[in-house]
Amino acid sequence: MEKEIFAKRYSDHPEIIERLETSKGSKIFLKSNYPGEYPENGSIPLYLYEGGRKGTVLFFHGRGEKNLDYLRWFPENLAKHGYSGAMMILPFHFERTPAGHKSGELFLDPRTDVLRERFENAVVDGLTTLNYLKWECPPPYFLMGYSFGGFIAVITAALEPSISGLSLVVTGGNFYHITWKSFVTGVMRVKYEEDGSCNREKCRKLHEVDYREFLNSLQKPEIEIGSAPISCFEYDPLTYAKFVRCPTLLTGALFDIFIPRPSTRELAEMLPDATLRWMPSGHLTSILFKKTILKGSIDFFERKCKGKSVL
Repeated sequence: MEKEIFAKRYSDHPEIIERLETSKGSKIFLKSNYPGEYPENGSIPLYLYEGGRKGTVLFFHGRGEKNLDYLRWFPENLAKHGYSGAMMILPFHFERTPAGHKSGELFLDPRTDVLRERFENAVVDGLTTLNYLKWECPPPYFLMGYSFGGFIAVITAALEPSISGLSLVVTGGNFYHITWKSFVTGVMRVKYEEDGSCNREKCRKLHEVDYREFLNSLQKPEIEIGSAPISCFEYDPLTYAKFVRCPTLLTGALFDIFIPRPSTRELAEMLPDATLRWMPSGHLTSILFKKTILKGSIDFFERKCKGKSVL
């Protein structure tokens, strides 16, 4: 029987459904290759701002209901600095939110098998979008991920070796830290307490022993579905970090109550070529440093990545 590999078991070939031109840029709808259960996720909305020949940056936004406009500032302004900036809407967010749900809340489901499918959906869509951008926009290609979007950016970069550089902002890895120490995952902890499916001590032991053994056993980023002791190991960005082949800039927030500092540090330590910087901010107030983040990312891409593909 052929092995089923996370995100690689589905096509990443882009198919255009519709393209709309606006005064600021383009909005393209691509067909999602992931066979999800919600019709709202059948297409991938992509905001594209074509700005020059320096390269192309695909931006992954964070989880939530209200961050679309202020995070769209990044791809819009990348276009003003000689890059094509693009932002795809992640599954279960904004216009892809299924009826009866809030934007992003389906990524707070405590069922790890279900979450594995939703993370896989996001990565498949990311790979599909990247391939579309390779048709339309100039190389080299970079990824930028903010908060939850950083999780998806790390996995995508590990599975797509043509990425030249990665910029991650207020994100991390190791779901033990994020599940049990983050303010935003409180709803998951309540559900675990109610159904008894997990608890902090059990999760800690799994991550101290079983997870380390699993990480040490991996020789490549193609993870077989069902190969880990528990399914959350198969979509943790930390699992994929050591396979990221491009330089990475990781910008953390010193007073972040959403992404604990140990989570950010551990991701930086696992990435083979990472530069870690800290902002004197919280998670949400990091947006006050958006100009610094943008300038730092561009400088990093041009200095550290030298505008060249890693292939």
